[in-house]
Amino acid sequence: MNQAYLLLDGALIDNLPGRLLALTGSTPYQSLYQHTAYRALLAVSPVLVPVIPGSPLALHFAQEWNETSGIWLESEAKESVLMQHLRSLVHVRVEGDVSVFFRYYDPRITHLWLAGLEPRERDRLMGPIRLISLPESLYPGGIIRQESPEQPIAQYRDKPWLFLSPEQVAHLNGAKRQRLTEQLIEHCQQYVPQRLQGLDLAAQQQWALDCQCSAERHGYSAVDQVTCWANLRAVLGDEFPNAADHAVYRRILDKKGVLPAQRLDNLSAELQRQLLTEKELIA
Repeated sequence: MNQAYLLLDGALIDNLPGRLLALTGSTPYQSLYQHTAYRALLAVSPVLVPVIPGSPLALHFAQEWNETSGIWLESEAKESVLMQHLRSLVHVRVEGDVSVFFRYYDPRITHLWLAGLEPRERDRLMGPIRLISLPESLYPGGIIRQESPEQPIAQYRDKPWLFLSPEQVAHLNGAKRQRLTEQLIEHCQQYVPQRLQGLDLAAQQQWALDCQCSAERHGYSAVDQVTCWANLRAVLGDEFPNAADHAVYRRILDKKGVLPAQRLDNLSAELQRQLLTEKELIA
């Protein structure tokens, strides 16, 4: 019988241990970075937690996390066996024999990585995972299912066993970037339409790509984070946050001891404060 689990992104969900405690009471979870070369990063490690369909945790996941911050998966294997395989995938080798983190538990990456593979290769990579459930907004049909069970279980190694070709890396990055470009344009057209007024499609796409690059330079890559950053650029201009009159925003970005997500909230709050101040002055 399959047991359901959530594989959650500790780097994107603030205070994940506390939130799991509030939602489950005492359900234990396991950190993928434990017993790896990345154990010093446990605070932002992806975690595996059992989940019961229909539970408060399952409902919260569906409402808040399933499009950006984790995946739902099911397995018949013992949890320790499943962990071995999942832990083995936390990093991969790319061209030049370089090791990089692999955020395969990001649902926007999961389907790009697995869905287009030949069934035999996909089944091998899934190992003890019988199915992965994704939002239909990301993957039509929503389910990636293993066709041939009883696959070998991979073991974590300090040198990754999995290699991604340059073509695979380009596919993962390119498809994700294109989808985000479309989402940023849609967001701007709805909430800040004046920014794209008069621009043809190519110019709109270039603006959205520039927003992504600017956000990434400041450490933001998740959809909600880049969208927030694009909104700031749409209102404050394409020189954000480097314009001469953006010193207050640079101070917020440079403040020590503040989580990245909180910095974005502080930036948005400062923008709202300035807009309200300007409105009062006009009135």
